[in-house]
Amino acid sequence: MSAAPAKKSIDSSLSTNFNDDIQKQKYNNKKRESEETWWINGVFVIIVHIISLISILTYTADRKTWAMTFVMSNLGMLGITVGYHRLWSHRAYEAKLPLRIVLGLLGTLGFQGSIKWWVLRHRLHHRWTDTEHDPYSAAKGFWFSHMGWIFKKPHYPRMKLIDASDLNADPVVRFQHKYYVLLALSCGLIAPTMIASLWGDALGGFLYGGILTRMVVWHSTFCINSFAHWSGEQLYSNEVSARGNLLLALMTHGEGYHNFHHEFPKDFRNGYRLFDWDPSKWIIYALHTLTNQVPKVTRVPENEVRKAMVNMEIIKAQEKRKKCDWGVDSSSLPVITYEQYKQKQEQEGKEWILIDEFVLDVSSFKDDHPGGAKILKNYYGKDSTKAFHGGLNDHSKAANTMTAMFRVAKIEKNQKEE
Repeated sequence: MSAAPAKKSIDSSLSTNFNDDIQKQKYNNKKRESEETWWINGVFVIIVHIISLISILTYTADRKTWAMTFVMSNLGMLGITVGYHRLWSHRAYEAKLPLRIVLGLLGTLGFQGSIKWWVLRHRLHHRWTDTEHDPYSAAKGFWFSHMGWIFKKPHYPRMKLIDASDLNADPVVRFQHKYYVLLALSCGLIAPTMIASLWGDALGGFLYGGILTRMVVWHSTFCINSFAHWSGEQLYSNEVSARGNLLLALMTHGEGYHNFHHEFPKDFRNGYRLFDWDPSKWIIYALHTLTNQVPKVTRVPENEVRKAMVNMEIIKAQEKRKKCDWGVDSSSLPVITYEQYKQKQEQEGKEWILIDEFVLDVSSFKDDHPGGAKILKNYYGKDSTKAFHGGLNDHSKAANTMTAMFRVAKIEKNQKEE
């Protein structure tokens, strides 16, 4: 019977934060696990780079093989941009089953994981951009966002918050996810080898169409994670690090306009402006208008885009404004009576004039006054407000802002001489 009280005594001796400590320890353990090197993934990526470099330096491929490599690289990138990214990640348009099958196969050429895994991770990136929950956060440095993240074991505690219902309901996604390794090896390595064997260059097909193509597609995609969060324009938002520029768009079939995309991820366009280079957009739109495979595309309302651009122009103007000297803050000026203002001029010879309840010391400006120093001297110790605002000359906006540079005091309300 004494066992129960003894147990209670032991429990009571534990820290009151015991449960918190356990949770913290679990979190730290998971964090350490997430920081562990993902050796299988890392070694595979390194081997692909080494073989690609050796192939370029030591093996001369047939011109047909080079042409095939170019075609397969572009098809792989389109599988990522048109399929993985704009269709499945953001549902920027609707696609019927035949097109989804084609895009799913093309996406496997990218060797970037299954549609489901790629999409969930990308949605996580958009939900928590630049934070510790961003799988390839630019806040962790250029190298990490470009490809350093693929050398770390994935640990995404907020992945459970990402909706995957649409992916689970798509038979193409389910099939590709289940047989991804077989599909990737068949489409990405075996197929180019067999195709190139038709003209007697099977080895070149493997090295260039298979291995080199993987590296090209990888880095095209990785540039969006790194360069597009590091250099370029922010025309639509500055809330996250996403930027955009033409060079990246040329390298990635239009994905380089990343600032627009992060602000309006549901839009099927990344290059919103007419002159923006965005082949992925053109392909989607062509399929929408010329075939029945894309029944619907999503565009953000024009008014919303314009508002975003105007807001950014205001922000940039405010930043420029901060770099200008606008004179003394009126709230910090001493307050004097109109009589005190007059006495200062009459008794101390102050070269002061009064405009809009502000006393201005024009001693340093009188010789540069466009109308001459004599005009200013006529108003020393007087109220020159009416003369300034049209009585003598209707001064420009620049002249109005310049007066703030000469403020030395403020007149009490209702103290000016009428």
